[in-house]
Amino acid sequence: MAQITIEERIALQDFMTDYCYAVDNLTDLDALVNLFTEDAVLDFSDIGLPLMSGRADVESFFRNVFADMTHHQHYIGNFRVEAFSGDSAAMVAYVQGLGRAKDGNKVHVHVRYHMDCVKRDAGWKCRRFQITGAMPMPDSLEEIHGEH
Repeated sequence: MAQITIEERIALQDFMTDYCYAVDNLTDLDALVNLFTEDAVLDFSDIGLPLMSGRADVESFFRNVFADMTHHQHYIGNFRVEAFSGDSAAMVAYVQGLGRAKDGNKVHVHVRYHMDCVKRDAGWKCRRFQITGAMPMPDSLEEIHGEH
């Protein structure tokens, strides 16, 4: 792994935080989708949600999430840069995600975010995002987002 500066480490952690803020906002789909490369792959299959390829799939999935939910709150911790080469990086963090669906259903998950990112002129973009379970998934996750 190449030496990473503190500024780059903070930029990567801020990028993951930006994702959390964007998904928790539940109103600005463009801000969320623009965090990803055009050919991004999102693999949420470990937690029973879909594998998505390309920005159109990502946008469709999150459009449905935004339509289903009234509240989202994500907390990240134990952030770690696992690989860094100057213009690409891999990072992981522990995450608690809480949400309330419009039908009143609630979800609380403990997962890990794995993001592979590339540096572009405008900053970091995610090209691969995988969510893996850290604790058993609640039935409410499938009830809320299973059909997407």
